[in-house]
Amino acid sequence: MRARLFSTTLAAWLALAAGAAAADREPGIQSPDALRAAAAQFLQGKAAAEYPWLRASVEIAPPDPRLRLPRCAELRFFLTPGNPPHGSGSLGAQCAGPQPWALYLAYTVRLKGPAVVAVRPIAGRAAVGAEDLQVREIEHTQSPLNYLRQPEQASGLLARQPIAAGQPLLQTMLARPLAVRAGDKVRLVAEGKGFSVSQECTALNNAMEGEAVRCRVPSGRILQGTATGSGTVAVNP
Repeated sequence: MRARLFSTTLAAWLALAAGAAAADREPGIQSPDALRAAAAQFLQGKAAAEYPWLRASVEIAPPDPRLRLPRCAELRFFLTPGNPPHGSGSLGAQCAGPQPWALYLAYTVRLKGPAVVAVRPIAGRAAVGAEDLQVREIEHTQSPLNYLRQPEQASGLLARQPIAAGQPLLQTMLARPLAVRAGDKVRLVAEGKGFSVSQECTALNNAMEGEAVRCRVPSGRILQGTATGSGTVAVNP
């Protein structure tokens, strides 16, 4: 029974492969290989335009070999929102000729190029120094815009989380130095339409810009606000 099932599956696969090969030889039918080659060229161009410092390799999945699309001299391709020219996604293909058709092709774009990586472990909230970093050739598995390209981009910043040796540095892993330190005397500021009130308080925790700060006012009451770049703590009135 298992041998018969395998034989049936193999026969079906060979039939589909034969159909795809036949389509390449039929003069009035769109060649799947030519379609994939044109799609890959389109994505290569998109990746080169958006990420000129990286090298792209493109794989286009074969379309359904049972399709018999009319040969097209005016192939057009498009990326829908949420399908950038990196990683995996779906590419729109359409024929603008006398016999129009449209379909989607699955693709994978791999990008390689320079990026900043840690050469030694960096502890969370530790300052990042030039001696901690190096530019290496890596594969970009996330949006290329998230990666640091020069060590100077991390100068004076803190690691938001522990970073392992060899790990690429992403924008989201770094933060500005502490805006407020525990024990600091800071100004607690509440602003609204037509008014602004401030009071001195003592910060109870460290916080980077944008993080929450608990602050004790002279009466002993503890309030919570958000650390700002100027070292004040903003609270909603």
